[in-house]
Amino acid sequence: MNDSAKHNRPKIPDDPAGLRRRAEMRLSGKQTKASQARTHADSERQVHELEVHQIELEMQNEELREAREAREALLEKYTDLYDFAPVGYLTLDQQGVICEANLAGASLLGIARSALMNRRFGHFVSAADLPDFDTFLQKAFSSKVRQGCDVTLKVEGRPPLEVELEAIAFESGLACRVAVTEMTERKRAEADRLILNKLESTGILAGGLAHDFNNLLTVILLNLELAQRLNLPDEKLARYLEEAMGACSSASSLTAQLVTFAKGGAPVRKAMLLAGLIEESVRLALSGSHVRCEFSLAEDLWRAEVDAGQIGQVIRGMVLNAREAMPDGGMVSVRAENVVVSVHEHPSLPNGEYVRVSIADQGTGIAKDLLPKIFDPYFSTKHRGDQKGMGLGLTICHAVVQKHGGAIAVKSEMGVGTTFDLYLPAARKVSAGERAPAPAGGPWHGRMLVMDDEEAVRKVLSLTLSGMGHAVELAEDGQAAIEAYKKAKSLGRHFDVVILDLTVRKGMGGQEAIQALLQIDPEVKAIAISGYVDSPVILEPERHGFKGAMPKPFDVDTLQEILARVMGIKAAP
Repeated sequence: MNDSAKHNRPKIPDDPAGLRRRAEMRLSGKQTKASQARTHADSERQVHELEVHQIELEMQNEELREAREAREALLEKYTDLYDFAPVGYLTLDQQGVICEANLAGASLLGIARSALMNRRFGHFVSAADLPDFDTFLQKAFSSKVRQGCDVTLKVEGRPPLEVELEAIAFESGLACRVAVTEMTERKRAEADRLILNKLESTGILAGGLAHDFNNLLTVILLNLELAQRLNLPDEKLARYLEEAMGACSSASSLTAQLVTFAKGGAPVRKAMLLAGLIEESVRLALSGSHVRCEFSLAEDLWRAEVDAGQIGQVIRGMVLNAREAMPDGGMVSVRAENVVVSVHEHPSLPNGEYVRVSIADQGTGIAKDLLPKIFDPYFSTKHRGDQKGMGLGLTICHAVVQKHGGAIAVKSEMGVGTTFDLYLPAARKVSAGERAPAPAGGPWHGRMLVMDDEEAVRKVLSLTLSGMGHAVELAEDGQAAIEAYKKAKSLGRHFDVVILDLTVRKGMGGQEAIQALLQIDPEVKAIAISGYVDSPVILEPERHGFKGAMPKPFDVDTLQEILARVMGIKAAP
C-alpha cells in the first residue's frame, strides 16, 4: 500500500478513554508552548468561553428534554385517540393476522385486546362473506389505495354484527390498517329516511287525491242542499238527504286530515263548542265494535279555538287507541270540562284557561318504562300480523295538539287502564270566524264571476248562486276570468264578487289571476276556493290579494256567509 493510500484511509476513532488521553496530551503541549505568552486576559477569555459553552450545553439539554416530553405527550394523545375511538382499528399483516387492535375493535369482536394478538381476523368473518374479505385484503395490499368491504361478523354470545371495513396498506407493504365500523345505526337511519321518503310521497299522492275528492264532494254537497231546499213533502226523503249531507261533511273532514297530516299543514282554527265534535268523533271511532262509551260533558263548556277536522281526528285516534286496548269489549269514559292551568301543574303549557278532554279505557295499560316513548315516531306496542304497526297515530295527535297551543298528558296503570288528557286553549270570546246569522233585511243580489276548471263545480255553483238571486258568469281558467272581468268593466257592468279556484291543471290558476285582476281593478273583491285545504292562500287569503277563502267542500250557508262579508252586507238587528 503506498503512502497516498495510507494517507487517505479513514482513521478508526479511539475508545472514549483513549480519546480523553489524546486530548489531555494535546492540551498539555499547547500549554507548554504558550505558557510564556499566556496573559491574565487570555485566561479570563477562556474561562468566559467555557462558561458560555456550558450554558449552551444546558440549553441544548433543556430543548432535548422539552422535545422528548412533547413527543411523549403526543404519543399519549395518539394512544388515547386510538384506543377510545368510536371506530374499531386493527393492524393486519398480509395473511390477515391481527398485529394490533384498539379497544373499540376488541369490543366489536367481543374479546380482550391481549387475546386478539396473532389471531386471524377471518376467524370472525361469516363463512358467506369470507371470500369477499380475502379479496378485499389482497386488494388492500396490491393496490396501495383505500379499499372497502361490508361483512358480517360472528361474535360469540351476540347476534351477527354487520360492519363496514376500510383498509389501506402501510408504505412498507408489510401490514395494513383496517377501520371497522358498525352499520346498525346507519341502517336504522337509512330505514327511517326511507320511511320519511315514503311518507312524503304518500303526502303528495294524498294531496292530489284529496283535492279531486273535495271537488266531487263540493258538487255532491251543494246538489244535496239544492234538493233539500225544494221543500219536498216526503219526510223520509228529507231524512235521507240530511244523512247524506252529514256523510259528506264527515268525508270532507277525513280528506282534510289526509292532506294536513301527510304534509304537516297548519290548522285552520275558529272558536267553537266541542261537545258535538266530541260525540261525533267518538261515535265514528267506536262504530262496529263491542266497546261502549259513557260521556260526561260539562254543560257550560267553554269554546275552544280549533280546527274541527284536525281535533276531530285527534279524538278519533285516541278513542281508537282505547278501543284496541280492549279487544274483548269494555267501557271508554269521555269527559270534557273547563280547567285553569298553572305552570307547576303542566310545565309545557302557559298559565291560562283550557278545555280538557279526558279519554279513559279499561285496557291492560302501558308499562311505566314505555310511557315516555309512546309519542315517538314509529314506536308502537301493537302488532298487526307479523309486522309491527307504523306507530304514527299518537305522534301525529301530539303534533296537531301542539300546533293548537295545547298538550296531551297520559296516565296509565298496568291491569287498570290508560287515560289521555287533551288540553286545548279556551276561547271565551266569540271569534270573527264563527258563523254569523244569514243576512236579513230582504233579498240582496249581485253579479258573480265564477272560475273553476271542473265543469260540475261551475255548474253547481251557478245553480246555487242563481238560487240566491245573483247573476252568474262562468270561466274555466284564470285567463278567461281576466278577459271576462275586463269586458264587464269596459261595459260598466262590474262584478261584485269573483270566485277563483286556485288549482287549474291546464291553465292559469286563481293565485296568478288575482294579481292580474288587481292591476285592472285594485278594488276587486275575490274569494279563493281550493280542494287543497292547507294551501297558504286558504290559510291567509288577505296576504295574497283575496278578501276571503273557502276550502272545498263548502255548504250553502258558508257560501252565503262569506259573500255577505265580502260584499259588506250586514244582518239586520
